[in-house]
Amino acid sequence: MSLIFYDQNLKDKGEIFLQFSNLKVLELLASPSIYYLNDFEIPSEIGNLKKLKKISVLNFPLKTFPEWIFGIKSLQYLMLRGSDITEIPNSISRLEKLKTLRIENCKLSKIPKTLSQMKNLKILGLSDTLLADFSVSLFPSNLKEISFSGTGIYKKDHLEHLKAKMPKTKIYP
Repeated sequence: MSLIFYDQNLKDKGEIFLQFSNLKVLELLASPSIYYLNDFEIPSEIGNLKKLKKISVLNFPLKTFPEWIFGIKSLQYLMLRGSDITEIPNSISRLEKLKTLRIENCKLSKIPKTLSQMKNLKILGLSDTLLADFSVSLFPSNLKEISFSGTGIYKKDHLEHLKAKMPKTKIYP
C-alpha cells in the first residue's frame, strides 16, 4: 500500500493503519510542504502491523528514528529517505530479519556499532548522508553492497580502504 500525504500531520491518524493487519508493504510519501508542520509524527500504531516486510518512508520531517519500528520482527527492508535523522539507534540490531537498510538523503553522521551484528543485512544504502567514520568494524562482514553515492563528500582513500578490507562487498562511491 502506498500513501501520499500533502499538508497533513499523521500523528492523529494511527487508527487508520490498524485496519491493515495483514499488510506486508507500506510506502509513505510526503510532499515537501509537510516540513512546515509543527509537532510532526508518524503514528506508532504502524508498529502493530506485525506482517510488514517492507517500509519506505520518504520526505517526512523525522528528527529521530521511530522506535516502534524495532518491534516489527518480520521487517526485511527499511528505507528512511529525506528526513532530518542524524543517527541510527543501537536497537537497529533488533531487526534480525532485515536484509536491506537504506538511510539516505539525511543528516546521518554516524552509524551504531551494533550494525555490525546484523548477520542478515546484505544491502546498506547511505547515499547523501554526512557519514564520516568508515571503520570496517562498523559494518557487517556479510554485506554484499554499500552505497555512498550522492553528495561526494567522502574521501576517495576512505572508500578505497573500505574496499580493501571488505573485498566481497561492492562499494559504490
